[in-house]
Amino acid sequence: MRVWCALAVALCCSVFPAAEAKPARELAQVEAAFTPGDDIAGLIRRRIDLARSSVRVQAYLFTDRSVANALLAARKRGVAVDLIGDAAQHEAGNVRYLAALDRAGARVYLNPNHAASHNKIVIVDGADPAATVITGSYNFTQAAQSRNAENVVVISGNRAITDRFVANFELHRSQSTPWP
Repeated sequence: MRVWCALAVALCCSVFPAAEAKPARELAQVEAAFTPGDDIAGLIRRRIDLARSSVRVQAYLFTDRSVANALLAARKRGVAVDLIGDAAQHEAGNVRYLAALDRAGARVYLNPNHAASHNKIVIVDGADPAATVITGSYNFTQAAQSRNAENVVVISGNRAITDRFVANFELHRSQSTPWP
């Protein structure tokens, strides 16, 4: 079941603490979705479809064709797409759409620096004040949608939270190697 609520950023910042964080007064729009039951893949696709300037994705597993197609469509619209995949999962064949995204002009990276590059993040229009961050346990796979118990939290319109996720994405990108 989707749940919409407004949260004070001060609450969000207590969940995502940062030494440099200052008390914030922005409100965030927050949505939660769960499988089985909710169409998380559809939620992710719809958010990617709304992207105007950029989509950043960090994926442990990436075998969902529909999410890959949404990213390919974003590239065709001129949206910058950056994707970091787990290097070990690439070797195992579990991030199979990265080559197609690379051919379409996405900037694709593999992160070999952790036992598991386990972040599952989508950042839509990260420089925009109304940016959206999607994160949770949900891998970008058909099994996550149809067979697993998974979750995502969608956070929109909060600069402090978005900036934390963008900074973390950029840190992991700096540790990654460009697509072969």
